Amino acid sequence: MKKLCFPTILAFLILSNGFAQSFDSDRLPIGDINKKYNFCVAKLDKIFNTNTNSETSFAEMINDLKQKRIVMIGESHTNQIHHDVQYEVIKGLVESGKPVVLALEMFNPSQNEELAAWSSGQTDANTFLEQTDFLTTWSHNYRYYKPIFDYCREKHIPIYGANVERKYVSKINMGGLGSLTDEEILILPHIDTSNVEHKFLINVMMEGMDATMPKQFDNMYAAQCLWDAAMGEGAIEAAKKHPEATVVILAGSGHVVYNLGIGRIIKDKSNLSFVSVVTVDIPEKTEQSGMVKVSKDLEKERGKAKNTTTASPHSMGMMTADDTPFRIVVRTYADYLFGKSEMKQEKYPSFGFSLKDSESKEYLIDRVLPQTIAYENGFQKGDLIQSVDAQSFDNLFELKKYLHFKNWDEEITFKIQRDNEYKEITFIIKPVKSNDD
Repeated sequence: MKKLCFPTILAFLILSNGFAQSFDSDRLPIGDINKKYNFCVAKLDKIFNTNTNSETSFAEMINDLKQKRIVMIGESHTNQIHHDVQYEVIKGLVESGKPVVLALEMFNPSQNEELAAWSSGQTDANTFLEQTDFLTTWSHNYRYYKPIFDYCREKHIPIYGANVERKYVSKINMGGLGSLTDEEILILPHIDTSNVEHKFLINVMMEGMDATMPKQFDNMYAAQCLWDAAMGEGAIEAAKKHPEATVVILAGSGHVVYNLGIGRIIKDKSNLSFVSVVTVDIPEKTEQSGMVKVSKDLEKERGKAKNTTTASPHSMGMMTADDTPFRIVVRTYADYLFGKSEMKQEKYPSFGFSLKDSESKEYLIDRVLPQTIAYENGFQKGDLIQSVDAQSFDNLFELKKYLHFKNWDEEITFKIQRDNEYKEITFIIKPVKSNDD
């Protein structure tokens, strides 16, 4: 399996996990012309329908989703709360009596046979992980997705891989579209890089990367367009195979928001109805601007003058009538906004190194990412892992699986070889503090 290059990893993390918050990528005037110049309020534990410009209930949302052929649900890959929302929506559709099919970003069509074996109950979890090479091709902790996978197996929900093999994405990131061979161009979806609003969105999510690294940005953007094209076409194919079902596609929010990624492909290449659902991370306390504070103070004064605490019907639309935490986003961000508490810490640790397989029972660390657990505890590129917690591993899959099931605050000991010397690295697994902490 070809490894992702560093620029690919960078783009993957930014687009999937929403790191570029300082650029307010949820407040851009792009997307649906009828909504893109209007803001709305996403409140904690509330659902907002941006098409009707009003709050709605979970049951009402499900009733609408079941009428659509494709439902896109965005995620930050290491945010358990986002995955909980995905699970609840899938379960809600199934319990409403609607047949459901899943199309997933982390798999590609060549793995559909293994996915079918899982959803039909023919394989166990260990075989499923090994056959799909989940721990290598995806890398994010399996436990984030386990409840969804288990539910699919329990209810025999068909699952399809909706992406392309990552070797093509890596190749475009390194050499651009011109690096593809004629044969590769024929087997890959058409890669359209001409949509101005979509390109602007990705540029914002990459924090204006085109200004500092234009060539790298162009390559990354082309790779992003390939991802979107593959997943859009993958969802369409799944819908054609199951005309009675609603296809639920799970993908990083960067592919879903503003309906400019996967949604644009579905619109351009089919007549299928679709809808987007995105979780909005709501901070515990909303930091209000000076204008909002002044407006609220004025409303309080008016209320005192009228001997009432009722807010004026002319209050600013961005203000809330209660103290429920909220976040202001543009109405085009998604069709449904699910307000949930901002995640304080990832549920499961990720060590931050990549490993190469070996014929022996030694495993080479070929990359250590900065500001990660591995970096903070002194691991270096070129280290050979001999054992973990005094256990050796017959293959890389078993080693990765062991690390995937480690938890915060557990002690872990690595025995490594470095420059012909053996040493042990022991530490308590703790989150790495960011520079902002």
